[in-house]
Amino acid sequence: MKPFIGIMERPEKTRGQNDVTVMYDAVRIAVVKYGGIPLGVVPPTEVCYVDQLEQEVPKLTEKQKLDLDSILNLCSGIILPGGDEVMDYDLYVLDYCWKHRVPVLGICMGMQAMGVKFSGRMKEIDSFISHRQKKENYAHDVVLSKDSKLYDILKTEKFAVNSFHKYMIEDPKIDIVARSLDGVIEAIEKKDHPFFIGIQWHPETLLSYDIVSQKLFQSFFETVKKR
Repeated sequence: MKPFIGIMERPEKTRGQNDVTVMYDAVRIAVVKYGGIPLGVVPPTEVCYVDQLEQEVPKLTEKQKLDLDSILNLCSGIILPGGDEVMDYDLYVLDYCWKHRVPVLGICMGMQAMGVKFSGRMKEIDSFISHRQKKENYAHDVVLSKDSKLYDILKTEKFAVNSFHKYMIEDPKIDIVARSLDGVIEAIEKKDHPFFIGIQWHPETLLSYDIVSQKLFQSFFETVKKR
């Protein structure tokens, strides 16, 4: 049976100004491409998270956490995609994945959520490099530590990435394994976990032609299928 891959859905507003919770298509398609079944993961609450800050909404109750566990129990792996605000349900999902050794891939804000879980803090970027180039295939280079699980996967020390973000994570208590040339953290990981990797770029939009993105997703799914 194909593995269920949980994809955190994100609060958005439609062109008609309707509040929705969505699964990003590029991530969904990547999961299908590599042999998984996409499963949306949403907070089991009555809260609308659109245009809300994390500190403005109620925290998950113990019952809601158990309801969220029921969704997560179905998942062989979790992807935390980009978004606008790290919420407490993101942190709860990461805690679950950490405790149960579920493979997790954090993308953009998903990586930032991983950093926040390990005591990092968010900061707006002020740099000579533009990190918000949504229409560009490649925005800047990333330098990867050779002493990392991510290097073992990608087999390259320097490569180009795209970049859609304006915030960065600072001082997380987790292994920092890649930075851009201006020092912005571009990848983090935990070596004592089967697959706990966060990246600041968006590999899901590069899959058709970028070997680094292909290797990353392939490794994630190889780990998932070993569970």
